[in-house]
This record gives sequence, C-alpha cells and structure tokens, in this order.
Amino acid sequence: MIQVIFLSYVLIVIFLSLIPGSSAGGGEYLDKIAHAVSYGIMGVLAYIAFYTFRKRITIFIFMFFLGVSLELFQMYVPGRVASVYDAAANTAGLVLSFLLCWIYTLIPNSPQPGADQTRE
Repeated sequence: MIQVIFLSYVLIVIFLSLIPGSSAGGGEYLDKIAHAVSYGIMGVLAYIAFYTFRKRITIFIFMFFLGVSLELFQMYVPGRVASVYDAAANTAGLVLSFLLCWIYTLIPNSPQPGADQTRE
C-alpha cells in the first residue's frame, strides 16, 4: 500500500512541476523550502516503501534524476523557469530525509520503516 502512496505522490509532484505558469510566489527562499520539503516527503515515503538498502539507493538515484530532469523540462514549459538552485533544494530534501530516516533506524527498539511489509 505504501508503494501506491509513494507512486501517487511522485505523479503529483511531476504534474505540479510541469503546470504552465505555476511558479510559486512568496519569495526565493520560500520556494526553495517548498522544493526541499516536497522532495523530503518523497524521500521519507520512498524509505518506508522500499526496505532493502539496494532498493533504497536505486530509488534515491531515480528521485535525484527526476528532480534534475523536471527542472530541465521546465525550460520548455510556458511561465516556468529552470533553476539549478531548485534542483539543489530537491536534492537537499532527499538527502536530509534519507539521513533522518537512517538515523531513526539507529534508535534502540525503534520499529524499522517498512518492517510490517512482507518480503517479496
């Protein structure tokens, strides 16, 4: 079920990233925070959805390239602007979320993210 939620969230991020003329207002810093938070949420969902180290690294790489690709695609969307700083904020959100999830797993007696899933 969590994989469906993760995939739905990714599709929503893709859709919202490519809407013409929908650049977020509120200042440069607020925009970067929004990027970091949205990709941070995506990172937490991915960390929970994929329980093996190899799958987590693979999905992390996929999400990194997704964030960079969406920024590049925005060059061709009317009213949108590609920004290396937005791509950096996307990456920072991913890295921070994966790092925090990993630190959480180091806490003694903490339930492991995705531990209630059956092994495939």
